[in-house]
Amino acid sequence: MADSRKTDGKDLVVVGSSAGGVGALTTLVSTLNKDFPAPIVLAQHLDPQRPSHLGAILDRRSALPIVVVDETEPTKLEGGKIYVVPANKHVKIVDGHVHLESDHAERPTPSVDKLLSSAAESYGEHLIAVILTGAGSDGAAGAVDVKNAGGVVIIQNPETAPYPSMPLSLPPTVVDHIVEMEQIAPLLYDLLRGVTMPPEEKTEDPLREILLHVGAHTNIDFRNYKSSTILRRISRRMAVTHITSLRDYYDYIRLHNDEVGELVKAFLIKVTGFFRDPEAFDFLKKTVLPELIDRARENGRILRIWSAGCATGEEAYSLALLVADLLGPDFPEWSVKIFATDLAADAISFARRGLYPENVLSDLPDDYRQRFFERIDHGYHISKMLRETVIFGHQDISKGVPFPRIDLVICRNLLIYLKPDLQQTVLDLFAYSLHQSHGYLFLGKAETARPTKASFELVNKKWKIYRCLGGPLALPTHASHPQLIPADSRRDMRPYVPAGVLPQAFEAAAPVDTETAQLRRINETMLRYLTAGVVIIDRNYHIVIINAAARRLLGIRDLAYDQDFLHTVRGMPYHDVRAAIDLAFREHTATTLEGLELDQMALGSGRYIDFTIVAMQVEPGGPDLAMITATDATEAVQVKRRLEAVQREQAELVGELSAANKRFALMNKELQDSNEELQAANEELMLTQEELQATNEEFEATNEELQATNEELETNNEELQATNEELQTTNDELTARTVELHHLTRESTEEQFQLSELLERFPYYVMVVSVEDFTIQAVNPGYALLLGKREVIGQPVTEFFSGKDLYSLIETLGNVAKFGKPITTSAMAVRAAEYGGLPGDLYVHTIVPLHRSDGSTPERLFIYTEKV
Repeated sequence: MADSRKTDGKDLVVVGSSAGGVGALTTLVSTLNKDFPAPIVLAQHLDPQRPSHLGAILDRRSALPIVVVDETEPTKLEGGKIYVVPANKHVKIVDGHVHLESDHAERPTPSVDKLLSSAAESYGEHLIAVILTGAGSDGAAGAVDVKNAGGVVIIQNPETAPYPSMPLSLPPTVVDHIVEMEQIAPLLYDLLRGVTMPPEEKTEDPLREILLHVGAHTNIDFRNYKSSTILRRISRRMAVTHITSLRDYYDYIRLHNDEVGELVKAFLIKVTGFFRDPEAFDFLKKTVLPELIDRARENGRILRIWSAGCATGEEAYSLALLVADLLGPDFPEWSVKIFATDLAADAISFARRGLYPENVLSDLPDDYRQRFFERIDHGYHISKMLRETVIFGHQDISKGVPFPRIDLVICRNLLIYLKPDLQQTVLDLFAYSLHQSHGYLFLGKAETARPTKASFELVNKKWKIYRCLGGPLALPTHASHPQLIPADSRRDMRPYVPAGVLPQAFEAAAPVDTETAQLRRINETMLRYLTAGVVIIDRNYHIVIINAAARRLLGIRDLAYDQDFLHTVRGMPYHDVRAAIDLAFREHTATTLEGLELDQMALGSGRYIDFTIVAMQVEPGGPDLAMITATDATEAVQVKRRLEAVQREQAELVGELSAANKRFALMNKELQDSNEELQAANEELMLTQEELQATNEEFEATNEELQATNEELETNNEELQATNEELQTTNDELTARTVELHHLTRESTEEQFQLSELLERFPYYVMVVSVEDFTIQAVNPGYALLLGKREVIGQPVTEFFSGKDLYSLIETLGNVAKFGKPITTSAMAVRAAEYGGLPGDLYVHTIVPLHRSDGSTPERLFIYTEKV
């Protein structure tokens, strides 16, 4: 029932205007009834330097009380009153009160944006914003906040407004009603009056009927939407149309197709903005676009992108910003085209201007705003370079023609509103656009439609990003789906015809014999839901029955009844298929044609079909028929070709590996030569060390001479004798230690040289191991060769021996080191097979201790190895 109650502060109306606003506001207040239920706040751009007489002017024409807000304290809002804000202060709505900001030196004109934004935060869906005549774009940003909060936005018809700039500055997706000035007051009253809905359980049946009717006329299924949200938006339309029950409203929309469009417009929330879902755009920037740019750089620097359902253009311009950023200074040298299409002509017109309120750019990086936008009054204007890159067009995607050779298609959260058959039609359009470039399809995380694996492969599950593998053979067929259109185009809507009545409709259009008509009626229902394509033809190859799957697979656009099957399917190998059909008729056996490419002119990029042809007869004496079953083999053929390509790549890889092995062998020889050169250099260094030793001995002799001189000086210096004696004693001790160290160094050097010479010339396997940790200190060339010429110095012996007696070897080494007696081990293996030795060879090790010079415990172990 209608509810004419006072709202008690629940609802609020905010009106903004500028140039010419006095006349518009006068008309508005003069048409308001004295029982208007909500408060109204008026904001108009007046000269802040002059006193305002707006309150007095309106008071003479208004049936409602006029309150001029000029108090420093917040003013409480009350229903049925009109509040006029001053011309020299900014105004906010907070907690049901009007707040005036402090005076500023510049005496600012009140911001409609700030007023609307603050009111939207407080009142949400109970706020109604009205934008009247005015210059500039103040109010556009605030209206976006009102819409996002669930409120209603009304604008004066720009065609009759004295200054249309202000209402035209609002994005079309934000505007709920475009109304003549005299009709705004009645519309406000209807919206505020509202309709009281019965309990939800009593609305279930009429609500279902309303949604089914809307779905039949628009191909959009709203049954899964939250019922409370749907009912709230239906109630607004019921209030506007002066209907008080859901049953009466259902009868109303059945008789008024235009109301179906207005209801759909109320249902759909067109959320848009620059870089909406920043993570998704970040994935495009880091993964998808760089690949497309690299590919385009090799193909003439041409990049083509399609933004389907672009609304007011923010998404398309976001793509242009990313591409411009990635290309940098090379951007003007590229041919970048971004096709942006949408059904709403007013949204396209708004997008072409490239003029956006400041709050719409809230998610835009500051760097982009500085580089690609121009600051203007109450908003930003996108650069001319990017505006020329984006090509906007008015298109109904359910009936439009796809753009060819597209690299990336973005159609986010649009298919969720479409029925499954129309979803498939649109996906076929995208596949046709992308198949030549194997481009990407970006659907968005809210989409439930899944492209077929024959045409697309999943790239990113979260954001529903796919790569096109292959498209339809020809331009996809458009079914006769109703348009998904806004209110301004609903006059072109056609009644929805269910698929089940198509055979009868066809019979009315083209006469056929009774038997064939009966067969079609029976089989159409049975075959309609098969996933495989089924075609029944007669002996003259004429199509008797064909299901929807066959039409889609074979690229047949119309009903195709009584048409020649061989000539109707484009690109089909005529002679092969005809021979198979004739064979089936002649011998009454099933024939199969596998992997037929329907589009032989597409150089392998067409669709592949498997045909199974079976002769049949409905009844004895009846006409001969053949049933052709068509299944999509595109994916299998593509997989087979990819496998063949992989095999070819493997063969090429084997050849490359063989060449690499040859290069490695050559490099190994060069390394051996380098090793010999290093050995020679090492010998030269040893000779140099001996020369240095001789020089050191000369220094020692000189030191003794200096010592004698020092003694002579001591006898001549009686006063420093005591000190000199102490110094002499210390010097004697140091000299003695130095002599000892020199002797030890010389002996150690000689021993090392002798040991090295012995190891190098020894014809058998010889190794020297440290007693402390059994690490290898030296090996002769024979042992190094046995161990595969690895770097063995400093490695533990356990790395190069194996066999069951390995632990016995370690124990033997410990016993030799402990007791200082030579020991010979049992036969065991050396890990040499992987380094060039022969597996299975056994060796016997004789371990001899090498004692320290003082004859104490062994310092090293000498291992002599013999092959058994």
